[in-house]
Amino acid sequence: MNVNYINKGKRAKVGICNICKQSSALSWDHVPPKGGIDSQSVEQVSILQHLAGNPEEFKPNISQNGVKYRTICRRCNSKLGRLYDPYLNDFALGVGRILKSIVKIPTPVIHYKTQPIMLIKAILGHLLAAKCVLDNTSSDEIIRDFLFDDKVKLSKEIKVFYWTYPYQDIVVIRDVFMPAVRGEFNKCGHFIGILKYFPIAYLVCDLEQYEGLDELTVYRGLNLEESAEIPIRLTQVKCSTWPEMAEDGNCVAGGANLNSSVYARPRKI
Repeated sequence: MNVNYINKGKRAKVGICNICKQSSALSWDHVPPKGGIDSQSVEQVSILQHLAGNPEEFKPNISQNGVKYRTICRRCNSKLGRLYDPYLNDFALGVGRILKSIVKIPTPVIHYKTQPIMLIKAILGHLLAAKCVLDNTSSDEIIRDFLFDDKVKLSKEIKVFYWTYPYQDIVVIRDVFMPAVRGEFNKCGHFIGILKYFPIAYLVCDLEQYEGLDELTVYRGLNLEESAEIPIRLTQVKCSTWPEMAEDGNCVAGGANLNSSVYARPRKI
C-alpha cells in the first residue's frame, strides 16, 4: 500500500472532463459543493494514509477552501452548480440547523422536504468529479446518462443510501469493494462512492441494501420537480470512520482511484 502518496486532486489544466468526456480546460470542483459547508482551510491525507493509521503520522496536504478536484470542464461544473447544488446545499444547511438546535432528541426521526431527484443528481455529479483516473466504469456511464438528461431515470443497479453524520471530518471515496454484509466475506459489493460531511453522509453502491441504512433512491421514480419528506433518523449515527475503516468484519480493496480518495478535517490553527 502506497501510504506516502498525497492526493492533490487534480489533473493537467487541459484534459478529458470526467462528466462529458470532452477535451477541455479543466476547472476545480468542490466536493462537497460550496454553499452547503464552510469553505474553510482543511488538512487532507489520502484515504490510504488514513486507513493505514493515525493521520498525524503523515504530513497533510493543505487546501485553503475545502476538498476539491480539477477534473471537470467549466461547462459541466457550471451546470452542476447551477442546476443541482442548490438542493444539496439547502438539504445540508436545513438538516444542519435542526441538528445544531437540538438539546435533547425529541423524536428518533425528523423529516425534511426536498426534491430527491435533484439531490441524487448533485451527489452523483460530484462523485463523478472525485476521481483523477478516468477509467470508464459501467457505473460512471450510467451516472453520466442520468445526470443531465431529464428523461433518463436512474438505473436500479445504483442505490444511494444515507445516514446522520454529526462530524466535521470530510471523506470522499471512489470505487472500493467491501463485504456486502459486514463480517461475511463470501460476497462483496461495489461501493461506487462514499461522501461524508456534516450533517449527512451518502453511500452509493450496487447492493439492494446495506446495514439497515435508509435509501434515497426509493424516490427514483419521481419527476425532477416533485418533492418528498425525507426521513432523517437522528439515532442512526455511526462512528466517524464507518463504513470504510478496515477492522474485524470489514476489509477494503480498490484500484487506482483509491489514491483520489481523501480524508480531510478543519485545519489546526
